[in-house]
Amino acid sequence: MKYLTIIRHADSSPATSGQSDFDRPLSLVGTAQAIAQFDQLNLSGQPILYHSAAKRTSQTAELLELRHPNILDIVARKDLYNADLEQLLEVVEELWDHEHIILVAHNPGVSQLHYHLTEDWKSFEPCSISQLYFQPGQLLENVKGEAICEHFYSPQIEQ
Repeated sequence: MKYLTIIRHADSSPATSGQSDFDRPLSLVGTAQAIAQFDQLNLSGQPILYHSAAKRTSQTAELLELRHPNILDIVARKDLYNADLEQLLEVVEELWDHEHIILVAHNPGVSQLHYHLTEDWKSFEPCSISQLYFQPGQLLENVKGEAICEHFYSPQIEQ
């Protein structure tokens, strides 16, 4: 079976004067959200993790790695910063040969990706997690609406 875990970065701090959106870090609430979410998360196999290179997604990915040391590879990608559905699908296609893919990115792209793959709309609040799986041998070009959402985690710590 193939697994895809989609994560929206945890809550971020507001931009300070002169700070770009790309450089915004996690807030204290976001750090607590991520720790709480990742403690209940079960990651099967040896997943690879690709995340937006933005500071808040990088920090979210680092917290995930601390909680789940079985992650094989962690890659920051600038093209995942505010990626839309098509960009996210391109990354998934690139990684499709892996058993378990984890993407940490931004909304609205992560919500759109989840909907495209499941045809079930979920509101991805900061630090929401969707764990999807696909039937064995399923080709990426045939997965629209075919993914099964095994778990959807919403943050328990409010912003």
